[in-house]
Amino acid sequence: MSVLRRLRARLRPATIAGQIALLVVAGIAVAHVVATTAFLLLHESQKPDELPGVAASRLGMLSRLLDTVEPAARPALLASGRSLPLIHVEPWDGQAPPGAEPIPDLPVIRRLRNGAGRPVTIVDLSAADPQQEQSAGQLHVGIVTASGATLQATLPNDPLRTPKQGALIFTVVFLALTLALLCVWATRALTAPLKRLAGAAEAFGARDDHVALPEAGPREVIAVSRALDRMRSRVRRLIDDRTQMLAAISHDLRTPITRLRLRAEFIEDDTARAATLRDLDQMNGLVEAALSFVRDGQVRDASSFTLVDLASVVQTVCDDFSDIGAPVSVGRSRHVLVRGRPEELQRAVTNLVDNAVKYGGRAEVHMDASERGVRVCVRDAGPGIPEAEREAMLQPFVRGDRARNLNEARGFGLGLSIVQAIVEAHEGRLMLENGREGGLQAVIELPLAAQVFAGQVTRKAAPASAEAA
Repeated sequence: MSVLRRLRARLRPATIAGQIALLVVAGIAVAHVVATTAFLLLHESQKPDELPGVAASRLGMLSRLLDTVEPAARPALLASGRSLPLIHVEPWDGQAPPGAEPIPDLPVIRRLRNGAGRPVTIVDLSAADPQQEQSAGQLHVGIVTASGATLQATLPNDPLRTPKQGALIFTVVFLALTLALLCVWATRALTAPLKRLAGAAEAFGARDDHVALPEAGPREVIAVSRALDRMRSRVRRLIDDRTQMLAAISHDLRTPITRLRLRAEFIEDDTARAATLRDLDQMNGLVEAALSFVRDGQVRDASSFTLVDLASVVQTVCDDFSDIGAPVSVGRSRHVLVRGRPEELQRAVTNLVDNAVKYGGRAEVHMDASERGVRVCVRDAGPGIPEAEREAMLQPFVRGDRARNLNEARGFGLGLSIVQAIVEAHEGRLMLENGREGGLQAVIELPLAAQVFAGQVTRKAAPASAEAA
């Protein structure tokens, strides 16, 4: 098997253009082979004198000529008919022998009548033929035309071969199916590396970023695969550098902020001291939000995930807000298991509830089943978000109030970005929708633990099947 695989690899062109050319040439070659085989098996004989149908037609034509010429010219015409192949023609007196029966309706007799072109009487003379036993497969007939011309003849009684229409139709259908199967197989073999490459490119940046790039296939696919691998390495390096830089800046800002807070306590003017401490609190909040965004936006290994009761997480978050007097309620909940990190899921739900309380006045949380698994819906009583701005609201440092003055803003525009990073790391999605009765509802959809496990089994089996192909 390995020898055949190596031989196939050597004979297969290395480029897509070469493989397409090979596919076209192979299709034409298969079509010619099938057509040639059908021609050799189904073609008619190239010697018409050997066909019994041709002999019967010629005998019918001779009868027609005898019927049209003068009686004096009939013996000479009959003598010329003795040279016809496969037919033995003799004069006949027109008297049927005793025991003669009407000729049966044989294919050769029908061809003879069609060749005569006018009514003729045909008598079976085989019963009076003393050589009948020695002339098996022959017909001895007597023919009387409408004008009284007579002759007797011996002709082959072979069955006429009808055109092989069924065989021709089968050949055409078989040829079409063969070419279709060949094209489908070759096309799938040609596009399989492209499909694997597209899957690896689609997985780039997701949690399952370990999808291997194809190392086999046409030369162009291998070149694109290597270029994508280099680009993936550069993007990872850029993301890591950005993350490390942002984390380092945010971390290092804590020390000067703490020193400034200590110095601000010694300011004698109460108004100036309060304003300075408020600015420092906002700076510290921005640093904490930036660190949380960097931490939650990192791609994590699924092996660190555990089974989490999502209803318990939602109830814990709502209880914490209710304890401080926030108008938060739980409408419906479902005890389902998801795979993830409980502290991250709690932070995501907390951010949504916090936004609903800040900008919508209250928060109402519902849990329902969905096609993707389970959905957590956080509703508020605010003005909602215009549809044109919903996509922008998921970007970092974008706030719904559109204010850029930190003295008046109540957030830094990182809450929804953090939620989206957490949800996508858990193979879910975040959606923002305006309610029918007003307000905004933020929806988190997460797959159930059983669905995640089934997807992992499928992904593990896919590379093995690709290698086998």
